[in-house]
Amino acid sequence: MAIISIASLLASYKSSESKDMWERVRKSIGSHMESHPTLEGMRQIVTLSFNHLHYYLKGCMMYLSIFPEDYVIPKDRLLKRWIAEGLVVEIRGLTLMEVAEAYYNELVSRSMIDRAGDIVTWYDGRVETCRVHDMMLEVMVSKSLESNFVSIVGGPYKGMSYDRIRRLSIHGGEEATQDSPSNKTEAGHSRKNDIEGVKMEQVRSLSMFDPEDHMKVLDRLGKFTLLRVLDLEYCTGIKIEHLRYICRMYLLRFLNLKGTAISEMPEEVGELENLEMLDARETHLKDLPKTVSKLQKLEHLQISNHGNNNGWIARRGQGRMKALRTVNKLVLKCDVNAAQEIGDLQQLRELGIVVDMTDMSSPLVQEVNQKLAESLSKMFSLRWLNIRSTSYDKNAMNFLHDVKSPPRLLQYLR
Repeated sequence: MAIISIASLLASYKSSESKDMWERVRKSIGSHMESHPTLEGMRQIVTLSFNHLHYYLKGCMMYLSIFPEDYVIPKDRLLKRWIAEGLVVEIRGLTLMEVAEAYYNELVSRSMIDRAGDIVTWYDGRVETCRVHDMMLEVMVSKSLESNFVSIVGGPYKGMSYDRIRRLSIHGGEEATQDSPSNKTEAGHSRKNDIEGVKMEQVRSLSMFDPEDHMKVLDRLGKFTLLRVLDLEYCTGIKIEHLRYICRMYLLRFLNLKGTAISEMPEEVGELENLEMLDARETHLKDLPKTVSKLQKLEHLQISNHGNNNGWIARRGQGRMKALRTVNKLVLKCDVNAAQEIGDLQQLRELGIVVDMTDMSSPLVQEVNQKLAESLSKMFSLRWLNIRSTSYDKNAMNFLHDVKSPPRLLQYLR
């Protein structure tokens, strides 16, 4: 790993002036290896590679300290979190997702992030994942704690104390919920990972990776008033009252509820007008409230349920959501207006849609299909389309022949 790491570093200096940099790197490697042999020497070389990163990549690398050791990270989830945290710089002509992808590819090429095996499921298709080498993670955690970039609670980080917390990552452990006098300093600062002594009003990002033991944290969600990122993936303890706390987080940009047991989304979700990403896959939700159409900054909406025909039901008013780029499961029932408004989502790049054709002989169904075909011909940005009907009739999808001008950038059709 040290060889690959240092080779990637040297390869990044390609200009004629790079010889001086190569000499400086060579001299610093020698001094590190003389004073810190074997594993410690390797750690110093990894640190050297990190120190030579561009400033915008350093933040993205330190951000990986949020995830526990050996954690397999879905690439899409990581990139969207980078964006929500403001770690991705805008470049004219590119979307933030494309810039984040470029960051990711550069870190992979430098062997600072390792690709992991893809996860393939029937509802999400192929999901690319990544992970970080233990030695790399150790350096990133050290750098993050040193600069107060991330605060980690539980797991192997017992005994750590923090005065001000911006990004909070909970890895588990009893100390996360204990509240005893012996765990407080005289000044009242938290000690030994005593979350209850921490001022939650300062926290901008909250991630929970061992949430079953942290009901007290969930019950205090109402105090997280400045949250931008909330990642509760597979948090089994979340309830409707917790969702009502979440719907008051006005500044929230990223909300991950994947794998939770929620069966209802409060109508107040429409008040989260800064929300850019909502992940409600593998939940018990059968639909989302009408107020979702008020989320005009929402770019990514993902929802799935164990039922085949459950998802986000298309309704009149959704055409206002001009920022939408990905929707994984839109259910179109016999609603002509909803079918027509799908064509207003000009930024859509990925669309999964289920067309309700329970009664194919109905003139209304035929009109809805016609409007949907017209809408698809207007979607100039569409790259990915997964479309199916609820009917077993072999002619159910023939209305697609009426799409006069198929999306020219389409790369995937199912």
